[in-house]
Parts: sequence; structure tokens; C-alpha cells
Amino acid sequence: MATDTRDIVKQGYVRICSHKIGIWQRRWIVLRQTSSKGPCRLEKYLDEKTASCGGIFKMTALNTVTKVCRVATSIRKHAFSISFQDSATKCLSCDSADLEADTWVKLIDQECISHQTGLVTSEPDVLSPGIQKELQEQFHVYLMPNPKLDVFGECLLQVTHENIYLWDATNPRIKLVMWPLTALRRYGSDPTKFTFEAGRHCSTGEGLFGFYTLEGEKIYCKVHQATLAIARAHYKVKKQTEKSSASDREPLPIKNATVSHTTVAMVNSCEDLFSLPVNSQTESSEDKDIAVACVPLAKAQETKNGHKSLWRNI
Repeated sequence: MATDTRDIVKQGYVRICSHKIGIWQRRWIVLRQTSSKGPCRLEKYLDEKTASCGGIFKMTALNTVTKVCRVATSIRKHAFSISFQDSATKCLSCDSADLEADTWVKLIDQECISHQTGLVTSEPDVLSPGIQKELQEQFHVYLMPNPKLDVFGECLLQVTHENIYLWDATNPRIKLVMWPLTALRRYGSDPTKFTFEAGRHCSTGEGLFGFYTLEGEKIYCKVHQATLAIARAHYKVKKQTEKSSASDREPLPIKNATVSHTTVAMVNSCEDLFSLPVNSQTESSEDKDIAVACVPLAKAQETKNGHKSLWRNI
């Protein structure tokens, strides 16, 4: 029996440090927000399959969390800790991405601490629960046959703030494949299709993947929005680093601002950033600054029917 997904904020594999034996065990954890079913909590499963089947899990209530922060890389790379009122501390780490660890810290902080103190940010955040819920919308698509995949046909496509997922159409809890947005080379749409080219860092390897859909433009906008948000975040990190370097000959490290090698290369190798879709008139002054300062992550090319196909070189 599948578990209820309506109150899920984030889920994925992490390594959890065992206090009893002192080793890091890889487990699938689910962060659930406060709801009628209980307080904000973490559910720990043996693996993703156990979670999708509604199997046995251990639950940790997060209503007494006092602090959530990153752990020094000298202790453990890509790690973060959760501190509780009874002085207990849980240490967790991601396998390879500091950006993933930062996302866990941000979301747990928002659900457990910011909500309790009534903090309100002045601008929308792509990682906030409301916007994340919007990004979790699923689209019915038809995956065209591809030699890189063993599956094709009707499935569900989902765009989150960092990945594109394909889910089984008959059982939406079965994940078929995932592509990181930072590893896409180009993407575009027309009235009947959505298409993107994956880079060599994807689990599928390099390849062009096409989907028949009547919602290609909507999928394109969501991919563009999420990709722009990633680029904007790392552009801010880059600008902050430059300011620190200018004020001191020896650049000072920026806490909690380490990003993956792929994204660093993406930002540092660029001089301009793709603009928002042509039908959008809401580009902020900050986005224009990014567009002036960074490399073309994507280069717009006009297709025969007037739609845009964005290209990005990694």
C-alpha cells in the first residue's frame, strides 16, 4: 500500500550516523510537514522501495528542533546536523552534493524553526514548500523510444527545483528515471512535444529525449524557471566571492555556499545567461544583471513554428 504524499516536503537517500556503532548507514528519509496526521517529522526507511510500498519505518518528530546547520567538511563532506531541545543531535550527509545538503538544511529550518518563530521572507523562494508543491505537478506524456532507456510509452513527467523525473503512469510511486537540471544541455518545446538533451553526467548518459504532450510549453516554462533559479543562486555566490576577494587579497570562505563542480563550471565558464521566455515581461533587474554578467547557459534558437529551444553548454 502506497503512503500518502500530500504532506511530503522532501525525500531522498542520505547517510545517517549511528550513535551506537558509529557508522554511516544509507537510508531513504522523508520530510513531512505539520498536518492533521502529526507534527513535522522525518521518516526513515530502509530504502526507497520500502517507502513507496508503505513499509516499516522509524519516525523522528521535529517539533523540538532548536537548530539545523551544515557540518564542517573536515568532519564529514556534504553533511548537516539537527539539534533538539534535549541536547540530542542527529548527523546526516548526502553522497556527493553540497547543494543537496543545503536544500535539506533550508527545508528543515523552514518547517521546524522559521514557522515557529513566524519569520516571513520578503520575496518568493523556489525552495519554499508552496512553490515546491507547485513544482511537483505531474504531466501526462508519451516517452518516445530511446536506445538509452528500456521503457517507453505513457508516463508521468515531474519538474522539481533540481531534477526532471519520470514516473510510471499506472503506479505514480514507481520512479523510472531522473535527470538533474544542471546536466541538461538544451531543452525546448513545440505544440506537440517537449524535448531535451541530457549530458554525460546523467544516469542515462548523453542523449536526446522526446515526449509527446499537449503541455510542452508549460513543461518548458517550469524547466526554465527552475534552471534560472539555480543559476541565480550560484550567481549570487559568485558575486559574494568576488566581493570578498576584492576586500582581501586572500579570499575568505563563504559558509554554506559550496556548490557542485558541475554548477561551478557552469557559472564560471559563462559570460551571459539565457533570458526568460519571450512571452514573459516579468524579468527582474537582478535577472538582467545575471544575464549581463554570466555565460550563455542557454542560447535561444527559433524553431520553424516560432517556439524557442534553449541550448546550454556545460
